[in-house]
Amino acid sequence: MEHRELSLEHDKDLIIRILDDFSMRYIILFLYVIRNDLFKDLSDKRLIDSYERVMMLDEVYKGNLLTFWDPEFIEIAIDLGFIRNIRTVREFEQKDEDFIIRFCDPIIIENNTIIVPGDTLFSFISKKFKSLTRRMFNLSITRLKSIRCQSSGTIHPFIFEMKEEDYTLSDELYNILEEYGNVYQALKIEHTIEGFQVRVVEIQNKIDEFLGIFDPILISKTTMKQITKALEENKDVIKYLKDQKIKLSEKFETEKVNKNDPLYLKWHETLMNLITHRKEVENINEELEQLKNYYAGKKKKYDYLRFIELVSFNEEDVIDKIKEKLIKLRNQIIPINKYVSSLTKKKVKLLNLDFERLLLMNE
Repeated sequence: MEHRELSLEHDKDLIIRILDDFSMRYIILFLYVIRNDLFKDLSDKRLIDSYERVMMLDEVYKGNLLTFWDPEFIEIAIDLGFIRNIRTVREFEQKDEDFIIRFCDPIIIENNTIIVPGDTLFSFISKKFKSLTRRMFNLSITRLKSIRCQSSGTIHPFIFEMKEEDYTLSDELYNILEEYGNVYQALKIEHTIEGFQVRVVEIQNKIDEFLGIFDPILISKTTMKQITKALEENKDVIKYLKDQKIKLSEKFETEKVNKNDPLYLKWHETLMNLITHRKEVENINEELEQLKNYYAGKKKKYDYLRFIELVSFNEEDVIDKIKEKLIKLRNQIIPINKYVSSLTKKKVKLLNLDFERLLLMNE
């Protein structure tokens, strides 16, 4: 007999496959968190009444939230981005009670169903995961409304469109996810890793921008590979690049320059610091990719359902291992970021112009 309802018995592989797609995963998980963690699956009537009372106000102030909402509800609402003009709990605490609160389009509770406007849902996701574009979001929404069962011809809606561009999570999928543990915890860990990586890539791009001022060829893939080899073999990088027939600009012809000249020393030191830090940042990024392999990527260790279980109960000490690795990488990136932040395009350009003048004087 054909099954009709979404179930682990028949559809576990299908659910795993859908959760492997990060855009569909975020839509599903954020709808789950809104229902389970923010609104407690509508199990607390007082919480719902207090939410709706605030939403009915023409103008909402911080004092209203303190009066009607529990601290946990406020914290989750801020974390999700439901309060548009407050980024953190700490920022909220620093505001006066007459501070005006701005919300995303309100989440509606109707007929015992939590209905989330598409714009609000996208805003929640994109606050934490900026890789999700609106186009990807729209395509995934369309797909999630009608997922074909792998073992029968049944269509399983993972989400429902209640009104035009207003969505709710399937009860069947909600119940399945609930069995696996703390979805919010898994999402927070993923956000921490992804957010760290975004910052690392920003630092890497800044270093590339500065290296490009020295010579654009320094940031080509071919040159980067040769630089890595030189650093691994503890060789003079510039000499090694020349030996490998990398066509560097004339400013790297420094044979006639006094190597004790303060300007040369500063130019060379800045160049080598940037080259070394570029490789260090690349290594940090590679270690972050290894962390992401807990739940995603070609070398993925676990499907996302299993990842939720692992972090919910700290199986295999997975949370401790992730935290330990993130702390280690954070300690590595802090001095690099401090150095890179001390530079500006103007400073690096002037340094190179001054060095080029020095070269001309030595001809």
